[in-house]
Amino acid sequence: MIRSPVADELERRMALLGLTQKALARNAGVGDTYVRDILKGKSRNPGGEKLERIAAILGCTARDLLFPAHARGVAEQDKPARYTPPADMPSVCVELNPPGYVAVPFISLRAGMGGGGYVEDQLLGRPKFFEEEFVRGTLRAHPADLRVIEVEGQSMEPMLKNGDMVLVDTRKVSIIEPGIFVLFDGDGVVCKWVERAHEATEPMIRIKSENPRFSPYEVPAEMVQIIGRVVWFARRL
Repeated sequence: MIRSPVADELERRMALLGLTQKALARNAGVGDTYVRDILKGKSRNPGGEKLERIAAILGCTARDLLFPAHARGVAEQDKPARYTPPADMPSVCVELNPPGYVAVPFISLRAGMGGGGYVEDQLLGRPKFFEEEFVRGTLRAHPADLRVIEVEGQSMEPMLKNGDMVLVDTRKVSIIEPGIFVLFDGDGVVCKWVERAHEATEPMIRIKSENPRFSPYEVPAEMVQIIGRVVWFARRL
């Protein structure tokens, strides 16, 4: 049975991250057979939400898997080498997806930086790993529902500091209940307090900082893209 380009690209990206079929399926919240059928050529034209979930864990988009030559823009013979763990890496970390842990997509853009927009597939970096019980039990989420992003600047101090890592639940985009969100505000990706400006004559979003030195501002709702609500953070001591 001749395999499809999707299968080859999926296997290539799994090798780069050191992910097994079972680990990839578990992280993406799909059945083991879904990944196996693609790799064996039984599913030659996969698509839909399941493929998007798999792509998120691999740090790419479903389109990158379906059209690998276009995504890489390089010849097939230029495939990167298989991932090899450093010799001094602790044994518990030699497997990139150790038992009991799941991979969460990492957005390699610091929240607080300005820019020309938020296009996630251009910003995905190597995933971060979290305890599976924390993700599925405490947060009641699939790994593909979450994103990790680093905070930049002083606007959310003392609650969130420069360099903090936040975990964002992309299912939680409603701002009916105010909270701390990561969002694109029309100018850049920021991590802020967000609420509706109910007194405005047109739909407006009010964006506020924790630090009183930074003034709140309002942005037309149509210009805002809510990435998700912050549900956890970590800080270097």
